[in-house]
Amino acid sequence: ALLGGMLLIWALASSMIIIQHYEIGVYMRLGKYVKNLGPGLHFITPFVSKVYRTDKRMQTLDLGRQEVMTSDLSPTIIEAIVQYNVDRPDKSLLEVEKYRSTLNHISQTTLRKLALEYDLESLIKQQGKVNSQFMKSMVPEGEKLGISVIRTEIKEIDPVGPVKAAIEDKIAAEKDRQAMILRADGKKRALIMEKEGRR
Repeated sequence: ALLGGMLLIWALASSMIIIQHYEIGVYMRLGKYVKNLGPGLHFITPFVSKVYRTDKRMQTLDLGRQEVMTSDLSPTIIEAIVQYNVDRPDKSLLEVEKYRSTLNHISQTTLRKLALEYDLESLIKQQGKVNSQFMKSMVPEGEKLGISVIRTEIKEIDPVGPVKAAIEDKIAAEKDRQAMILRADGKKRALIMEKEGRR
C-alpha cells in the first residue's frame, strides 16, 4: 500500500509541468511530437513524456568580426549582430540540429555574399542599405529555422591592412586639399578687400 501510494504521488508529480511566462514547451510522448505548451500548468502523461523548454525572449547573436571581400577585391572586416525570437520551437528543436549555430553560419554566409555586391567605397557609404538587404535576406532564412528575425545591425565596416592605410591617406589628402582651397580663398578675399580699401 505504501509503495502504491508513493508510485501514485510520483505519477502525479511527473504529470504536472509548469511553463514559465518567458518559455515555450515542446511536448513529446513516446518520442513523438504532441504539441507546444504555453505558459502555465500542464498535465502530461507520466513516465513516457518529455518536455523541452525554449526561451522565447529576444536573443542576440553576435557574429563577431567577419572578414569579407568586396566586388573590387578589397578585404574588409564587418562586425554585425542578429536579434531574434524562437517562435516555433518544434521546428527549431526537432527539424534543425543546433539552430543557433545554424543561424550564425547562415548570417555569416549572407554577409559575405552581400559584400561581394559592393565595391569598398559603396559598402562603407551605403551601410544602411547593406543592413536593410541583410535584414531582408535573414527573415525568410529565420522562418525556415522556426525563428523570427527582429533586427539586424552592421556595427562596423573596417578595411584591412594596406587598403585601410590607402583610404586614410586619401582622406588626409582630401582634407589637405580642402584646407589649401580655404587658405587660397582667404588670401584672394583679403587682396580684394585691400584693393577696395585703396580706392
